[in-house]
Amino acid sequence: MTDAKPVRQERWQFLDAIRGIAALAVVFQHVLWYVSPTFESFFATVWSPGRFGVVAFFIVSGFIVPQSLESKGNIRAFWTARFYRLFPAYWSSLLLIAIVLGLGLSWHPPISLKYLLQWLVNLTMLQEFVKIQDINPVAWTLGLELALYGAITLAFARGFLKRTWLIAMSLLFLLAVASTILPNVFHIRFPAGGAAVCSSIILGLVLYRWFTGSLANSDAGVIGFFCLAVTILSAFANYSPSRLLSDPLQPTQLSAISSVLTGYVFFIVMFLFRGAKFPNWTLWLGKVSYSLYLLHPVTGMVFPKEMNHWARAVLEIVSSLTLAWLGYKFIEEPFIKIGKRRIRSLKN
Repeated sequence: MTDAKPVRQERWQFLDAIRGIAALAVVFQHVLWYVSPTFESFFATVWSPGRFGVVAFFIVSGFIVPQSLESKGNIRAFWTARFYRLFPAYWSSLLLIAIVLGLGLSWHPPISLKYLLQWLVNLTMLQEFVKIQDINPVAWTLGLELALYGAITLAFARGFLKRTWLIAMSLLFLLAVASTILPNVFHIRFPAGGAAVCSSIILGLVLYRWFTGSLANSDAGVIGFFCLAVTILSAFANYSPSRLLSDPLQPTQLSAISSVLTGYVFFIVMFLFRGAKFPNWTLWLGKVSYSLYLLHPVTGMVFPKEMNHWARAVLEIVSSLTLAWLGYKFIEEPFIKIGKRRIRSLKN
């Protein structure tokens, strides 16, 4: 253990840049998947930009959440900020999907406006835990993020959030057990990418503690190794070495592992250059990244499948970026400001 360094309060540009590039990587996967069988095969068997993006995104979450919670020093203030940051934009994506369905456009996987329970449960972000289908197909990560926020909040409330070794190794042990026993004993495949997402958040927490000087180099290295090891173990337990025709969207072991590894490397490289000035376009992407992540699936359902695939891909990317800007400007930004006012009122 070393003496903790004071944490800078200004916004870290490198985190915004990572968020933006990560969200764009997810968009590229979902758009290019249908352009050519070559892309489809490469993403499933060799390397997945979408999984890479999700991993990088959640390392950022793990890095910033403890700082956010500790700087506020108040659980209610923390969850107020999280609520106004996450839920209005998410609910707006569900509303947009409902409009698409109301216009008679198709949605994949098929859903209906008639399934009231499905819509109500999806409002909570917790549908993954009760085995109810996501309405927004990218929402599977959000419930996992909330669960990890809950674990970090519990650690903070009990006064051992800074006991990084205990938290990280306990969670990694549970992940290792769940991702091996569930598929091999109970024949239940661990939620797609669940181990990768959870391990990424844990790695972010570890890197933050190391960065602030409260975790020794050797401890950070050991925990980081176990984060990667648990993810690899889960990939071998839950995925096939070759592509399954019965489930073409499922990655192979190589694709799952390579995507996580490159996500780790990407974050670390960006972290090493954290003092650099990043291009404005990456910072802009970082600002709208959450809306970009949530809203881009809508564009995939709007343009006719009969269009030229490359023209359709360009239109989807441009319209996704436009939707993301609108979502940030008129949903995210106003509600974030409301959240900040609510937090100030709590303090008063």
